[in-house]
Amino acid sequence: MKIIEKNDHYKIIAVELHAGNNMPRHFSTSDAYIIVEYGNALLIFKDETYELNAGSGMAIPSRQPHLLKVISDFKALVVLAKDAVIDFSIA
Repeated sequence: MKIIEKNDHYKIIAVELHAGNNMPRHFSTSDAYIIVEYGNALLIFKDETYELNAGSGMAIPSRQPHLLKVISDFKALVVLAKDAVIDFSIA
């Protein structure tokens, strides 16, 4: 993950993962919006799973634990509040 833009209102993080990798269960301290540039992944919440593909986007509510399972090489941009933190400390 790499911050590619930050201002007084929001920040944009680039997330890039290879096929077969996962982003462990985590949550953000603000609402987030993910925009997929390329690839395919599953966004897995406690009771629901969504498929993310190139060109798709999805809102993720604040403090909603989820994980990302990458199916094919994947790159996405995540827009968060400027002071938001992504917390991986949950089990």
